[in-house]
Amino acid sequence: MAKFYSNRQQPFTKVVSLVAVVFVLSGCSDPALSLMHDYTSRLSRTLALEIHDPAPLDLQPLPSITTTRADIPDSSITLVELVATRACGLDLLLGERNSSLGKVMTPSQRLKYELAFLKQVQPCLNNPDIAPDLQQKLAVIASDKARQIDKHWQNFLQQDETLRQQLHPYRSLSEPNSVAGVADTMQALHSLLALQKSIVQQNWQQASSINPEQALEALYKANTLSQLQQSLRFSQNWLQSLNNQLDRVDLTAQCPAGKSSDKTEILNTILLQYFIGKVQVYLAQVDGTYQQLYPLLQQLYQGTALARPISQRFEVPNTELKAELKRHVIWWKAVQQHCPKS
Repeated sequence: MAKFYSNRQQPFTKVVSLVAVVFVLSGCSDPALSLMHDYTSRLSRTLALEIHDPAPLDLQPLPSITTTRADIPDSSITLVELVATRACGLDLLLGERNSSLGKVMTPSQRLKYELAFLKQVQPCLNNPDIAPDLQQKLAVIASDKARQIDKHWQNFLQQDETLRQQLHPYRSLSEPNSVAGVADTMQALHSLLALQKSIVQQNWQQASSINPEQALEALYKANTLSQLQQSLRFSQNWLQSLNNQLDRVDLTAQCPAGKSSDKTEILNTILLQYFIGKVQVYLAQVDGTYQQLYPLLQQLYQGTALARPISQRFEVPNTELKAELKRHVIWWKAVQQHCPKS
């Protein structure tokens, strides 16, 4: 028997998860960090308060590739049977799988192959030039592969390096006033969801027409998800740290007897031009990107081992960021009460 299917996977480059990411706000070249640094510096000078940088971010690593890999038994046919499948055009696909490159397919390549097999094997099952015993064997293999396809899909979602890369923090945040990559990322996620739906429906014709590697290329080039999750997590951490320090400010001492002063005017300028005009605008942009992309990502990974880590990287910091933003607005209302405009 000559084996024409192999469950050996391409070796993965070990990716070390970033456990802590530290951004120094002073002297940074990142536009979003510069915006936060400028805002913090103005508050610090006006309030005569030494505002410290936020503590490093902690992040639990993703489940390892080994723990998420589903082992899938392989199928085999003889060399004679392989040659016989030439009558229905299956021989080229089987030969590709048994080549040196076919034996080290990536998860996305393996998924593509399995879907192509399920599509192309169908004509063989009714081809008069295929012997009945071989037709029966191919039908059994096709049935086995149809049952196993969800495992190939899970391996693709949880082991593909490009997809996992999107769940690691990027070195910079999303740029202010920029939506670059959002549309391409949305399209890529919609494409993967369409593939997921076709697999669930066992529509092999439709599923095999969707190339997951095109979606991976778009995600890799945009890198929007990686920037988004870092933007959410860093912004939440920064604003929480700032709020904790501002809460210790004695506003009565800053504005004695509630009288208007030059400091009042400066604070009002910081509120309008820098918090409302810049910080809030940036955080609204980040939230808008989150609202567009996270529901798609959540739907894609629902029920997988990565669902919880994804929530911790996106949903949890987004919820906490909104709470910190509300808390910051309350602080500004207190400032306006203690330091009324003239």
